[in-house]
Amino acid sequence: MKFTLSWLNQFISTDGLTAAQIADNLTMLGLEVDSVSTLYAELEPITTARVTAVDKHPDADKLTVCSVDIGGEIIQVVCGAPNVRAGMLTAIAKPGVKLPDGTKIKKSKVRGVASAGMLCSARELGLSNDHQGLLELDGQLNAGLPLVDALGLRDTVIEVDLTPNRP
Repeated sequence: MKFTLSWLNQFISTDGLTAAQIADNLTMLGLEVDSVSTLYAELEPITTARVTAVDKHPDADKLTVCSVDIGGEIIQVVCGAPNVRAGMLTAIAKPGVKLPDGTKIKKSKVRGVASAGMLCSARELGLSNDHQGLLELDGQLNAGLPLVDALGLRDTVIEVDLTPNRP
């Protein structure tokens, strides 16, 4: 049986207890804890970013050159998404980040223009099959937040194996 800590908190208070302590307590009660894992751990290095300016790419019709605020620092990113616009808040994978599908992001030049990261769609993040454009986030959030916090996805899953003597 699998359950999340957020689900468990709907029934009992686990304030002040870590996931490991809860697993230990369940073990001491006679339940066999198989695993404790963090949900969406692969999205941990992805952060939020605010697009501050969008300009046409000088050597490509379908690409844009975006100035992006990643939380106190402005970087340049080349983007091909049709829905990119100034003021939007979206997700960014900075150089060195590995996406859920295994793609590793690095600084590069796209048709002669430097790009320091990748603005991401929901499909590239493994959140849905939507690949129509960038993942659009609530504009009230700050740039530079971890994506799992911005989307409320931070949680832990505990898997408990029911022992044979307990039907």
